Amino acid sequence: MEDEQTTQQSEAYIDAQIAKLKEQGVTFDICTESDAREYMAEKCPAFKTCAYTRLFDVHAEGENEGKYMDLDFGQLKYLADIDQCLREILLAMSLDIEHFCKTRLITECAVTEADDHAVMADYWSSQDDRQRKYIEREIARSKNDPTNDYIFEEYGDNLPLSAFVEVVPFGTIVGLIRYCGTCSDDKQMIADYFILRTVQSLRNACAHNSCILLDLFPHTDDEKVAPPEINKALSTIGMSKRLRHRWLQTIPTAKIASLLYLYSTMVPEGGTRTRRLDDLKRYLGEIEKGSVLPVENPTMAALAFVKRLTEGFNLID
Repeated sequence: MEDEQTTQQSEAYIDAQIAKLKEQGVTFDICTESDAREYMAEKCPAFKTCAYTRLFDVHAEGENEGKYMDLDFGQLKYLADIDQCLREILLAMSLDIEHFCKTRLITECAVTEADDHAVMADYWSSQDDRQRKYIEREIARSKNDPTNDYIFEEYGDNLPLSAFVEVVPFGTIVGLIRYCGTCSDDKQMIADYFILRTVQSLRNACAHNSCILLDLFPHTDDEKVAPPEINKALSTIGMSKRLRHRWLQTIPTAKIASLLYLYSTMVPEGGTRTRRLDDLKRYLGEIEKGSVLPVENPTMAALAFVKRLTEGFNLID
């Protein structure tokens, strides 16, 4: 009885959302009301699907003032679907970056087995009590994961760098990279730290299934969204100052630019890189061929920017 009541409540909520969309001028020609109802009940929640309405214009005056211009629910569904696909690709790419930045860190800092332990001894001594307790809690959580048994059976609590990076979150690894870069006065490592912070934020958003293709408008304040290194990289590949300002002041595209730049510099040629870039190339190609969005929609411009980055960074031909 309770399940039946919950289902009825859900249906009533979705019906109310459809009625609201129709009042706002949204049509149901590309996607029928029945299909829309099923989609929001089983595939993507109504609130999340309807959030993409902010990417469409409304009538400024006349009898339809305040209503959306030429917006069909099928376009909202399409946006939700391509956003989901993009999150899957970007999450996989961010995990590749995490893996290879660990490899690079170990290679650069742990030349010998003694170095492997010495780096961690110095790192622990540099942490204040609050930071140390936080990291210890993260390690304790890792101990409860049976997949990490082989690490703790080998080293116990005396983790060298090569083992430490396997049991702590990405954010802790990023902080460790900054520490190592500062200690060795490695300017490239420090620059990578700031870009990795941006990639970490994108990774977390993708992992939590947050909308990526949503806030596609530039921030108007003076705060820089992308690290300076990314602006320099885009200038190097010939992107105009106007385009750099437009898309590096837009949070999702600034984060994607950071990820693609690091992917081009940190992930080596090989099977992993080929598979991931094939997925991205296929994704961008399918959108070019089968989009139901108007060309002036900011999503199309944002993805055109992403494609240009992949070409500029020699990721995709």
